[in-house]
Amino acid sequence: MASIFKRKNKKGTTYYIQYYYNGKRYRDKVGRNHEEAQMRLGEVVRKIETGQFSLYSDAPISDLIKHFRESLHADAHSESYEKRLGSIFNNLWRYFDAERIKSVKQVDYPLLDNYITHRINNEGIAPKTANMEIDILKNLCNFGVKHRYFLESPAKELKRKKLKKAEPRYFSNEEIELLFENAGQYEAFFMVLLHTGLRGSDAGNLRWSDIDFDKGFIRIITEKTDRRITIPINKTLERFLMDSGTETPKLFPKLDTDRKRNNVRLYIQRVLREAGYEWKRVGCHTFRHTFASHMVINGASIYDVQKLLGHKSITMTEIYAHLSENATRRAVDLIDFNPKAVSNAELNSEVNKKEVV
Repeated sequence: MASIFKRKNKKGTTYYIQYYYNGKRYRDKVGRNHEEAQMRLGEVVRKIETGQFSLYSDAPISDLIKHFRESLHADAHSESYEKRLGSIFNNLWRYFDAERIKSVKQVDYPLLDNYITHRINNEGIAPKTANMEIDILKNLCNFGVKHRYFLESPAKELKRKKLKKAEPRYFSNEEIELLFENAGQYEAFFMVLLHTGLRGSDAGNLRWSDIDFDKGFIRIITEKTDRRITIPINKTLERFLMDSGTETPKLFPKLDTDRKRNNVRLYIQRVLREAGYEWKRVGCHTFRHTFASHMVINGASIYDVQKLLGHKSITMTEIYAHLSENATRRAVDLIDFNPKAVSNAELNSEVNKKEVV
């Protein structure tokens, strides 16, 4: 049953509509106009009867995005993720303004699909960036369904873009030697990156309490995946850390933010460029590729590397698989079934023994 009722106060009369949806009663404040209340109630009843009703479909799109972002802030995220999230929503707002999108009911699949297409074709974003934005749009719309802004997600048909799996570039032995010769204040940081494969954010926030020198392990919860990983530390790194201890809780308090670590990236680029090495993209993450690549080259299994890097899926680690050719060659060489290695006389002897028995 749906109805209109009114309440009076010193300022005058205010009209409300009352209706039932999925067994629950709802009351909405309309205003001081009775005819407006009638029209609103009629629209709500019609949408409920035709299956087109959503509690907040008339809400401003800004309300949905604000509500969604508040829910994200409830969880701890890395500085880089927060920065990336802010950039994504700034781009989305700019597009919505250009298309004059003001309310939730204006958001549909064609709009979101056109937005991603515009970002790729007109603004030149990479497929990887497009996939990050698609994931955010899906999460936003799923949140909208859960909180009754949408009846169903307008982003559910968005398809992630296919990525070309480029082989990871890693430092050669000569480049590693060059970097350490010029490491200066970053020497200890380079050592940790190279010997653990940690992401720059995790290495920059590493605490002495994360290191168990007695058992020879580093145990941390990664910022990006929020997963706990355990990394063995070899004697070389152990001795280096013990010799270069600091009195601060963190090993690298001057490198514990993305902004601070950006100086490291620029420094690496300058050292390599001045030595004549050509790199399109290089930075702290290149040490992670180097750690994984050299492990595989020297015979470590992809599964061991996956565990050490903290990858959720083995497919993420398979970009290093092409480097394991020598390891697979050594594995195959362990098997040697050669019937010609046994002479005919030896074979006859063995047959005769069996016949006698």
